[in-house]
Amino acid sequence: MITEEMKRRIKVVVAVLLVIMPIYVTGFLLYWSVFQHDDMKTRAENQQQREIQVKADRGIIYDRNGKVLAQNTPAWDIIMSPVEIRNVNFDKEGKDKDRDEENYRTERDFLCRNIAEILDVDMQDLLDACAQYEDVWDYVVKKQVDRETVEKIEKFMNENRLSHVMCYARENSIRYYPNGSLAAGVLGFVGHDGGAYGIEAYYDKHLRGVDGKLITTKDQQGDDMPYGYEMLYDAQQGNSLMLTIDETLQYYLEKNLETTVSQHKLENRSTGIIMNAKTGAILAMATYPGYNPNDPSYVFFEKDRYTLAQMSDDGATEEMLDEARQDIWAKQWANKAVGEPYIPGSVFKIFTCAAALEEEKVDLGSTFLCTGVAEVAGTHIKCWSSAGHGTSNLTEAMIHSCNPAFIKIGQLLGEEQFTRYFEAFGFTEKTGIDLPGEADSFYVPLSKMGIVELSSSAFGQTNKVTPIQMVTAVCAAVNGGKLLTPYVVDKIIDGNGNVVEATEPTVRRQVISEETSATMRRILEDVVNFNGGSNAYMTGYRIGGKSGTSEKIDDFNNGKHDELRYVATFSAVVPANDPEYVMLVVADEPTSGYIYGSAIAAPVVSAVFKESLEYLNIYPQYTDEELEKQDVTVPYVAGYNSIRAEAMLTAEGLQAEIVGSTEDGALVGGQYPQQGTPIPKGGKVVLYMGEMTLDKFELREVPDVRGMTVTEANKAITEAGFNIKLQGAFGSNEARAVYQNFTAGTYQFRGEVIKVDFLVNDETG
Repeated sequence: MITEEMKRRIKVVVAVLLVIMPIYVTGFLLYWSVFQHDDMKTRAENQQQREIQVKADRGIIYDRNGKVLAQNTPAWDIIMSPVEIRNVNFDKEGKDKDRDEENYRTERDFLCRNIAEILDVDMQDLLDACAQYEDVWDYVVKKQVDRETVEKIEKFMNENRLSHVMCYARENSIRYYPNGSLAAGVLGFVGHDGGAYGIEAYYDKHLRGVDGKLITTKDQQGDDMPYGYEMLYDAQQGNSLMLTIDETLQYYLEKNLETTVSQHKLENRSTGIIMNAKTGAILAMATYPGYNPNDPSYVFFEKDRYTLAQMSDDGATEEMLDEARQDIWAKQWANKAVGEPYIPGSVFKIFTCAAALEEEKVDLGSTFLCTGVAEVAGTHIKCWSSAGHGTSNLTEAMIHSCNPAFIKIGQLLGEEQFTRYFEAFGFTEKTGIDLPGEADSFYVPLSKMGIVELSSSAFGQTNKVTPIQMVTAVCAAVNGGKLLTPYVVDKIIDGNGNVVEATEPTVRRQVISEETSATMRRILEDVVNFNGGSNAYMTGYRIGGKSGTSEKIDDFNNGKHDELRYVATFSAVVPANDPEYVMLVVADEPTSGYIYGSAIAAPVVSAVFKESLEYLNIYPQYTDEELEKQDVTVPYVAGYNSIRAEAMLTAEGLQAEIVGSTEDGALVGGQYPQQGTPIPKGGKVVLYMGEMTLDKFELREVPDVRGMTVTEANKAITEAGFNIKLQGAFGSNEARAVYQNFTAGTYQFRGEVIKVDFLVNDETG
């Protein structure tokens, strides 16, 4: 029985509830709807909205002629949805069926196992993703697969009546370099986070564009909500780049760097740069061996692959192998032309000479005595020629690359003036080229420079500079004295073809006068032309240049190598009277027996110029003497009698050698070399009289002329019944044959043209 007291208490409780509950409910709603509005809205959107990124295409990279060097090509990312795998299930007839935990695991495992097999990934990683990311809609299984892989995924899903919301392909793109390894050191490549190395990294913010996104609303089961919406924010393609690099010149440079690496067994790669002497534009820049940016992790250098294989055979752990790979990758991806300082050797004499001329410490009439060694403050510094050069004027000192002469020139300048010009030519600062990884130089500052340091610095054996610093400084020495900022990007272009930004040539400072620069041009041309032509000499062209050979004394002293190694360098200027282009080639650690820059790097310069100068609209201008030595084309004389045939050959400056009888009206039945073959003027054409078949052409054994002088090789080849084509430094008395196009001991038709390359193996240009 309810007493009055109990009724009174109930009324009090009800009254309190009627007062408090509305206040509580109102406060609760106010708190969540007003004060927690933004947070609740965000939570709802996160649960209901799906945001799919639309990847922007990177801009295209072109060479200076509009040829594509890097572009995007279609690829696809394979996406699994742990949410959909949990929520969506179909039986073999495609009808919805009830889901239990065992059923879920069975079909999840089936899906993960097959997807892992198709994509060649670890199945356990997919199972872990399903377990750890049950609230994740999009889990990227593998990026940038090809269309064939996508079709395998789709076929598997269709055949097993699996919903495509569980695993599908999302369109993406992959960076593609149509020329493979060409210009890899300049271009770099693209990693997961954007550009890596080279242009791709330096200009990444211009190239990458702006990603778009697709926003949709879904319910808890992943179905479209009836009041939902879909909104697309278009991706914006990145800007494109027009480089100063010329694809054709780049190919010629890389091809010939590869040759010198192979022939001279370079241990530490080779690099080369071709720069416009008047603007600073880089037309070609290469490091060999390099890598293929389409597959940058592949170890490109055979020597490095052998090292890894040897480590594996010797039982190296995976951690040790991975560390070795990291070191190899860092080296092969780095641009040696901008990132590896080296001791330049005698090429540096260009700047010591220019500074001394500018300061009027020397002139063309100055003389220097070389006995093969110079004594400086009790230290004996040797010349590369132990016999010495005797007395030389300034030009001869440069031609002979005489160390004692340049020690004297450096001392005439003194520490302060030498240091001032070292800085003025740009060797104490980075060039500012638009590439990542440019290294600082290593040099003796004025505060630490004594007479010994000055003397060795003057001929290029103490300080370390980068190849890009060297080629930029050479341009300043010959272009009228202007130090330029080198660059590789000419224009930045937006998606509509508008020029967003253009590079203008930048003169950093005037280093020497035009008069001094003109003198340097004459001296460098004399270096190349000396003694009938050096290894860089080219008939019909005015080329200047200087070689250098430096000792890697620091690597020897610190125990990096147990024997002294060398760097061979050559820098060339063309045309020497009005320079348009400067080329620098650096060959690091040759082990073939040849060490001099004139013997290793100069032939690379000559080979590249031979292939490219007419392409660059620089044409030969022959002297009368050079015209006399030009090749002539063999005329067709078969069918004529011997007298008429011999007259036709004589008219072309060729000789005839008759085989067979000329009586009874015999006619020329065959000739060798054949019609249209270019052979040296004065060469011999073998005429076979009477009816001819191929088996009647006479064969002769090719002699081995390697190591012979020009005279010896000419005698051996002509006496064997062949014509000889002289190439390289055949005008020098010191030249020796280093290569012949037909292997000694093989048999060739009598009259064949044997091409022989000659080389001067010393430190002269």
